[in-house]
Amino acid sequence: MVVAIEGIITKKEPTFVVLKCASGVSYGIFISLFSATKLEKGQKIELLITQILKEDSNKFYGFLDKDEQRIFEMLLKVNGVGATTAMAVCSSLDTSSFYKALNQGDENALKKVPGIGAKSAKRIIIELSDAKMQLDSISDDKSEALAALLSLGFKQDKILNVLSTCKSSSTSELVKEALQKLA
Repeated sequence: MVVAIEGIITKKEPTFVVLKCASGVSYGIFISLFSATKLEKGQKIELLITQILKEDSNKFYGFLDKDEQRIFEMLLKVNGVGATTAMAVCSSLDTSSFYKALNQGDENALKKVPGIGAKSAKRIIIELSDAKMQLDSISDDKSEALAALLSLGFKQDKILNVLSTCKSSSTSELVKEALQKLA
């Protein structure tokens, strides 16, 4: 199983890059629009990889951010959501927007993603209800703080435990308070 690929970007398109490794092998990797904005041709990078093997294809999906990869992989588990749609979600909603939409059951935010209609939006919210249930008990500010702390690499369970003890009311103060407790 391939978990990451390091190399130099030799070709860049809006949602696709070619990485040439030191061994001389080049890999074609699908990426989100958010990742694409942070990459330049000729840049040396390491991408986290989700590999999808099918009977007729072997595709790599690359991520700069572990949280974006986690969302992509969660979406792949939803009935009727394939890699193309999951990547469209990653290209349309950042981590905090996705978790906020999931937390609030906001079908409209999901319906703005190309390829997702009302039925798919409902299905995503219903099938990802486990993640949603963990977020139901927290406010919008705590939801935003959770997304920020997830992007820093902390584990969701640990963050939720710490956030439940925080007294601050604004997102930035919650993040600061939680960071002190997580350290």
